[in-house]
Amino acid sequence: MWGAFIGVFVGIWLLQLALTWVQMKHYQNTIRAMSNRSSGFLGTGVKKSKLGIGNVVIIVCDQQGVVQDSQIMSGVTVFVRFKKFDQIIGYPIDRINDLDIISDVENPIQMAVNNIKEQMEKCI
Repeated sequence: MWGAFIGVFVGIWLLQLALTWVQMKHYQNTIRAMSNRSSGFLGTGVKKSKLGIGNVVIIVCDQQGVVQDSQIMSGVTVFVRFKKFDQIIGYPIDRINDLDIISDVENPIQMAVNNIKEQMEKCI
């Protein structure tokens, strides 16, 4: 009885490890694809939650700070994938706070914008 329970537990744990690895590869491939530009800046922001929904936001902007591309991954499971986040595309990163954005993604967006601003300051 205990052997079967431990076997099932180990099997589920190994499945979670494999699916987490697949999700990390998806994250790396998305970052690589979005950073494949001749110029501009890329920023990421994360909101982790132990029991709730987590969010990851990737923002790419041009040299002037206008958002060119943005993707979001929001969910609880390892099956979640990045989706286009059109709400902020075309806006300057300084004006993103003026938009009505879902409160769950405000913090990750602000993290990504701060990452971009740090990169811009290094280039000056």
